[in-house]
Amino acid sequence: GQAVELCNGASNAAQVIACYVFAWEHPDNGGLGLNRGQAVTLCNGASDAVKVAACFAVAWEHPDNGGLGLNRGQAISLCSRTADAVETIKCFNLAWEHPDNGGLGLTRGGAIDLCNKRNGVD
Repeated sequence: GQAVELCNGASNAAQVIACYVFAWEHPDNGGLGLNRGQAVTLCNGASDAVKVAACFAVAWEHPDNGGLGLNRGQAISLCSRTADAVETIKCFNLAWEHPDNGGLGLTRGGAIDLCNKRNGVD
């Protein structure tokens, strides 16, 4: 079930659980307000709950407020298992940026695939 999926491969169960609690908590109570499935996916294997949550918050935030403007699913895909929120966001920005501005010009999906922890970026 979801409990097995959440803790699968976790080297630090306390961080995974802390991430899940914060991700699932209602925004009125300081959390991210994700549903259970989204919280499980975001926090599966998290080594640092704060960094995973910080990455998600920036990825999901509207660009007018300094975020990337990704939808929830994209933000979860980018930030799941990150160990360094700043580097993950920086990678995404460079990968998605137009080549005329020094970037790679990838699609959002391509930038997410390039920069997420599952593909070795930390």
